[in-house]
Amino acid sequence: MLTFGQISLGDARSYFITTARNDLGVIFATSAAGATLEPVSWISMRCTKTGQLEKRKCAKPDDL
Repeated sequence: MLTFGQISLGDARSYFITTARNDLGVIFATSAAGATLEPVSWISMRCTKTGQLEKRKCAKPDDL
Protein backbone atom coordinates (compact mmCIF):
# COMPACT_ATOMS: atom_id res chain seq x y z
CA MET A 1 0.00 0.00 0.00
CA LEU A 2 1.33 3.40 -0.93
CA THR A 3 0.46 6.97 -0.10
CA PHE A 4 1.28 9.56 -2.74
CA GLY A 5 0.52 13.03 -3.96
CA GLN A 6 -0.72 13.78 -7.45
CA ILE A 7 1.45 16.29 -9.29
CA SER A 8 -0.63 16.59 -12.44
CA LEU A 9 -2.75 14.75 -14.93
CA GLY A 10 -0.77 13.26 -17.78
CA ASP A 11 -2.60 12.23 -20.89
CA ALA A 12 -5.92 10.34 -20.93
CA ARG A 13 -4.31 7.18 -19.47
CA SER A 14 -1.65 8.39 -17.03
CA TYR A 15 -1.00 10.49 -13.92
CA PHE A 16 2.19 11.98 -12.50
CA ILE A 17 2.57 11.16 -8.80
CA THR A 18 5.15 11.84 -6.09
CA THR A 19 6.30 10.42 -2.75
CA ALA A 20 8.63 13.37 -2.05
CA ARG A 21 7.00 14.51 1.22
CA ASN A 22 7.84 12.71 4.49
CA ASP A 23 4.25 11.56 5.01
CA LEU A 24 4.13 9.91 1.57
CA GLY A 25 5.53 6.49 0.64
CA VAL A 26 5.05 2.80 1.42
CA ILE A 27 2.90 2.01 4.45
CA PHE A 28 2.40 -1.75 3.88
CA ALA A 29 4.35 -4.16 1.68
CA THR A 30 4.93 -7.86 1.06
CA SER A 31 8.44 -9.23 0.50
CA ALA A 32 9.64 -11.43 -2.36
CA ALA A 33 9.31 -14.35 0.11
CA GLY A 34 5.62 -13.51 0.63
CA ALA A 35 5.97 -12.23 4.20
CA THR A 36 5.12 -8.82 5.65
CA LEU A 37 7.79 -6.12 5.48
CA GLU A 38 8.37 -3.90 8.51
CA PRO A 39 10.02 -0.47 8.24
CA VAL A 40 13.53 -0.12 9.70
CA SER A 41 14.43 3.30 8.24
CA TRP A 42 12.91 5.80 5.84
CA ILE A 43 14.53 3.97 2.88
CA SER A 44 14.36 0.28 3.79
CA MET A 45 12.07 -2.45 5.11
CA ARG A 46 12.94 -5.85 6.61
CA CYS A 47 11.25 -9.14 5.76
CA THR A 48 9.73 -10.71 8.88
CA LYS A 49 10.42 -14.20 7.50
CA THR A 50 13.98 -13.98 6.14
CA GLY A 51 15.33 -10.80 7.76
CA GLN A 52 16.48 -9.55 4.35
CA LEU A 53 16.35 -5.79 3.73
CA GLU A 54 14.45 -4.42 0.73
CA LYS A 55 14.64 -0.82 -0.45
CA ARG A 56 11.41 1.13 -0.07
CA LYS A 57 10.68 4.83 0.56
CA CYS A 58 8.67 4.52 3.77
CA ALA A 59 5.96 6.98 4.77
CA LYS A 60 6.26 8.71 8.12
CA PRO A 61 2.85 8.75 9.83
CA ASP A 62 1.42 12.18 10.68
CA ASP A 63 1.20 11.39 14.39
CA LEU A 64 4.95 10.70 14.87
